[in-house]
Amino acid sequence: MSSTCRLAVLFAVSAALAACQSQEQPTAPSAEQLAAAKAQMEAKAEQHFALYDQMIKADNAELALPLAEELLTMYPQSAAAARVGKDIDALRERAHGEGESRRMSRLWAYQVAPMAGGTQSTASINSNADPKVAGEPVRLVLRRHTEWGESVFLYGNEPGFTCGKPCRITLHFDDAKPVTLEGSIPPTGEPAIFIEEDKAFVKRMQAAKRVAIDVNEKGRAPRSLVFDVGGFSVDKYQPLPKN
Repeated sequence: MSSTCRLAVLFAVSAALAACQSQEQPTAPSAEQLAAAKAQMEAKAEQHFALYDQMIKADNAELALPLAEELLTMYPQSAAAARVGKDIDALRERAHGEGESRRMSRLWAYQVAPMAGGTQSTASINSNADPKVAGEPVRLVLRRHTEWGESVFLYGNEPGFTCGKPCRITLHFDDAKPVTLEGSIPPTGEPAIFIEEDKAFVKRMQAAKRVAIDVNEKGRAPRSLVFDVGGFSVDKYQPLPKN
């Protein structure tokens, strides 16, 4: 056999050996390798937990929740995941509550401005969308005026509201029994209706998340206007100096 042939056979045998070796199953990791991988995973989980813990200490459940859920997904076997998992349901409830509070807070508008020879401070909120009724929402207004004092009223759309004699308004605060308070239609013709027992209304409203007010509007069927009032801030509803 020539030297060229011998080299060809040698290369073929080497290639065959290499192919066989490549088909061999990888060896199982050693105990030391497994321990090192676990330690690395635990370290990363603890880093993630530290971010989560910062949000918890800052009393921000909304930001803590996604960090907790990521930790449970990425490092489910870690000690950090075990700690987080015990509190995740309560955290979800807290985060939902925080989100609702922020949403309802944004529904309110506060303003201090000149009005009819005096100054008024108002806190107002629109009624929730009603798919059965077209047009603009009705606005619930809490007002303080340097000349007229305090009042609470609904301001709607033309042609306005109707009310019986005596004028009584039925209100539903959350799931409590309905309350009926005295009301009035302004003689000046605005599309409004006043809740004359304003202090009783505000006291109940501050303890509620939602209030529904039964109304009769001219040319429309009776309906209940719903307001998500839970975000009302008494600090933003500015008092006015007394004359």
